[in-house]
Amino acid sequence: MTKTRKKTLGWIALGLLGASFAACGDEDTKIPEPPPTVVDPLAHCQFETPPERPSKPANAPTEVKAGYGAAVLPMPIGTPVGGYASRAIGLGGAKPVDDRPRRFGKSLVPTVGIHDAPRAEALALEAGGERVVVVRVDAPLLNENTLFELESKVASDGSMRGRIIMTASHSHAAWAGYQPSFILMPGVDRPKSALAERAIAAMADAVKQALDGLAHAKIGVTVEKDFDPNDEVNRDRRGENNMIPGPDGNDAGKRKDPTLWVLRVDKADGTPLAALVDFPIHGTIGGGDNPLVSTDAPGAIARALTAELGYPVMHVQGAAGDVSPAGHEGRNACPDSLRCLDIPRLETLGARATELIAPIIGGVQTGDKAALEIVTRSYYIGRENVVKRPDGTELRYAAYDPNVEEYVPDGVLLDENGKVKSPIDEFNTYAGAGLCGEKTGLGAIAGLPGAISMPAYGSCLEIAEGGGIIFGIFDVSVDMPLPLCDSVRTTAAALRISGTPTGDYLVVTAPGEPVAPWAAYLRGLSPAGPDRTLLIGYADDHVGYILTGEDWLAGGYEPSINIWGPLEGEQILAGVLEAAKLAWTPEIEDPEVGSSRFAAWKYPDEAPITRLETTDHGTSASASPALFWPDTVTAEVSAAEVPRAVGAARFAWYGGDPAVDMPVVFIEREAALGMYQPLADVKGRPATSYEGAIVTTYSPDPVNAEAPEHHVYTATWQPVPADLYSAQKPMLPFSLPLGKYRFRVKGKALAASGETTYEITSPPFEVVAALLSAASTATRGASSIDLVANLGTAPGLRALRVGPSDTGVPLLGPWTVTVTFANNQTKVVEVDPDAEGKASVPLTMQEAQDAQSVEIRDVAGNGGTLSVP
Repeated sequence: MTKTRKKTLGWIALGLLGASFAACGDEDTKIPEPPPTVVDPLAHCQFETPPERPSKPANAPTEVKAGYGAAVLPMPIGTPVGGYASRAIGLGGAKPVDDRPRRFGKSLVPTVGIHDAPRAEALALEAGGERVVVVRVDAPLLNENTLFELESKVASDGSMRGRIIMTASHSHAAWAGYQPSFILMPGVDRPKSALAERAIAAMADAVKQALDGLAHAKIGVTVEKDFDPNDEVNRDRRGENNMIPGPDGNDAGKRKDPTLWVLRVDKADGTPLAALVDFPIHGTIGGGDNPLVSTDAPGAIARALTAELGYPVMHVQGAAGDVSPAGHEGRNACPDSLRCLDIPRLETLGARATELIAPIIGGVQTGDKAALEIVTRSYYIGRENVVKRPDGTELRYAAYDPNVEEYVPDGVLLDENGKVKSPIDEFNTYAGAGLCGEKTGLGAIAGLPGAISMPAYGSCLEIAEGGGIIFGIFDVSVDMPLPLCDSVRTTAAALRISGTPTGDYLVVTAPGEPVAPWAAYLRGLSPAGPDRTLLIGYADDHVGYILTGEDWLAGGYEPSINIWGPLEGEQILAGVLEAAKLAWTPEIEDPEVGSSRFAAWKYPDEAPITRLETTDHGTSASASPALFWPDTVTAEVSAAEVPRAVGAARFAWYGGDPAVDMPVVFIEREAALGMYQPLADVKGRPATSYEGAIVTTYSPDPVNAEAPEHHVYTATWQPVPADLYSAQKPMLPFSLPLGKYRFRVKGKALAASGETTYEITSPPFEVVAALLSAASTATRGASSIDLVANLGTAPGLRALRVGPSDTGVPLLGPWTVTVTFANNQTKVVEVDPDAEGKASVPLTMQEAQDAQSVEIRDVAGNGGTLSVP
């Protein structure tokens, strides 16, 4: 189990406080006692009966319409990011940058800046008389109540109910603090309604753009069964299930889910409108100490594909529950863990993924006719469900026994065939339990009755006994009746796409983090067959990791993040299949018959966000020890000269309160005397902070003030071209045109007269050629000069090569080497160094003896002169 996995979304870090909370909670803190008998454990929950919809006859393929929309999520810097429970203040592992107040969150460390801007993207489709929208959001997770709110925000008349598929990117550096879940608060913070309003408004904006832009289009689908056989993009991370067969005998646990599928939409004239690409990858390159907002690996890959192809590419997750990002470390010289987001690795991972995936996207066949049907259902999960397997086996939990002090389960987890033994009597809880998966652990605080020290169950924290720990940390009332009403419902969808040039397909969603054996089992049971079933994970809700029963009992990290035990994953699977069977029939049935929603969610924090007035926005600021830089502890602001590739240009200014201001920063180059133009890539797109070209940070002044007098922002730019790294063009990062550059900032502020905009430019600075570092050497040989040409350290904010980009940066070849002799004569030699910047210049013995100095230059003019001792 890796360090990252131990820290990933969930309750793991709560163990650091578990004993103290159990022993010395607040005097008025009451932990609910299990009732002596449970007649109706859900009597306290109000579930919404769905509206009736008339069934329709089968729909035939008709002309396709499509539209695309996107919106930046307008969250204040300081809002927490989600995915790692280690970010929770007070648990012993959190590392806040400073003592700034948590204005926009409760218990997770505040963010201090942005690497790239999280977005919501929407792809709307209409065909066969039906309409559906897929919404992809840069978020660690999303919950069903956000989906319900989004449906209403888009169409208050209910016409979009059940027609939106909402899926999270699962970046562990994306905005949190708004996800409506009590169970998952350690990973996303206490839900704040004001943040939810902002996030949902942006999602709705993207959806409305897509719907308003509906126009005649073409659609196509392709599936690649093994797109990354060498684990260059993603890799399997769960070893516990390597030898655990699925309920149907599948051996998918031996490896990652290798599937990639693409849905591409073209305009009527055949030019691409957008593409949706689905494959599994965790967004965990940024660690738990990283305080910068980032779309992480999923966003880096989508950005690289979009840049290469020239149209929006939306990455959506597959069975990523047991899949980590691959790639090569790009930072080896971080000053500390707070300044160590591995942006070079993100960039080179995106480059390699693009090499593998772009041809697949480009090869999709599209057609102008199709038919759609979407079925979205909310359904029960919990201890009362019975799992029915295709072989006739029924799996259930034993009836809840309230006599917990004397309860003794049999401790037999598997039958003689290695299958789940039923009824399961180890999971004796009416409210659920988390942190399972190990033989020992937090279960000692409030464990399952009689199951402490049992494999997989020994670490379980029973919610009825231990839930007060969670609620206390996040200042949430512990008086809520159990089980929590939102924990006994989840939502899943199925979308039939028929009549495409390559046939019919069935898209199904998983409300959480599916692992490979579960995904293989689902595909095998799908009415469309495994080859025609396309999975979207992290969609419409989030229950945690989704596993089969035997996989859950194998233990490890993944079973720790769900609350309904070993049968939860297969209960979810049954609900997904119910939606799938309805969607796959040619008729269009009433999709919600027999289902119900828990729509009575109430945010525990309904306080509005206070917006502070400013008067100095849009003016330059000086450097201060309180400023946070993404690559170094201290730095010079507005230097007159900056070496390209390995230097860093910096600017600081006073902006608006982050409750108002999310500034976008551009780089401009002097094109003529006094005339500046935006730095852009080969396709004309400007380099901006929203796209990861410039890192922005924010510091309140005073730093610990609840209502700061000033709001100081910084921008840091590593001088490389706007184009992303490509292994096919290794010299590109070192080839930025020399000359004068400047920052341009556009932001918002609240003045006494109301909300306003501001704009400011930095003093111009000169980008100069990168010079050789002190580590460079020229060594005289008998008939050669041996050279080591190194550019030294770099900020590590852009990729300069595959591998470390912040230290030991070599001068790339080919080189032009000019040897100067004692008689002032020179000799020019073309040399091809190795990847580490080492080469030998062949000379005659006399030339080697007479050599005094060597000038080494790459094709862009970087380099310098070395004496030959």
